[in-house]
Amino acid sequence: MREIQVSHLKAILKSILNGVQATEGIICALGLMITTLLIFAQVVNRYFLHFEIMWFSDLALYVFVFFMLIAAAVATWREGHVAVEFLRDRIVRGRPVVGAVYRVLLDVMSIAALCAILPPAYRFMRRAMKYPEYGTLVRWFNTSWLQITLAIALLLVLVHLLVIARRDIAELARRLRNASSSRNPQ
Repeated sequence: MREIQVSHLKAILKSILNGVQATEGIICALGLMITTLLIFAQVVNRYFLHFEIMWFSDLALYVFVFFMLIAAAVATWREGHVAVEFLRDRIVRGRPVVGAVYRVLLDVMSIAALCAILPPAYRFMRRAMKYPEYGTLVRWFNTSWLQITLAIALLLVLVHLLVIARRDIAELARRLRNASSSRNPQ
């Protein structure tokens, strides 16, 4: 009975994570399209219609920053960050256990760095919620949303890093068991 509950809970958590990931992807796609359309409209207005609407560029910048913060979370769960792999490849080549240890250490360092950044980001978000600030040219646009998005994006990155770390720790444990069983055949 307990095994059924645990597997059911895992399935629920996996579907929630998939939903979060899909939502992040949709936000990024919409943000990219909106930013592109705003910049295109600005260029058309400025160079062809000779009627510049000043707030197009401000709004495009706000939307761009908003979706790029969420894109950091997308890059994390897709493991698409740029990495210098030259040293890693030299160290772990042909040594799967060392490679698994390297990944876990990288996960732990990333989570630790993010945990150091999260408290100030949370305070920043709370201040932004308490004292909203509005744009200069786009007076109706609450720029505090960007500060709130920063904290939410960092929290999403942490969630994705924890999922990746769990996977990498399981992989390390599997590799250690395999290495141990190959050294000690019974």
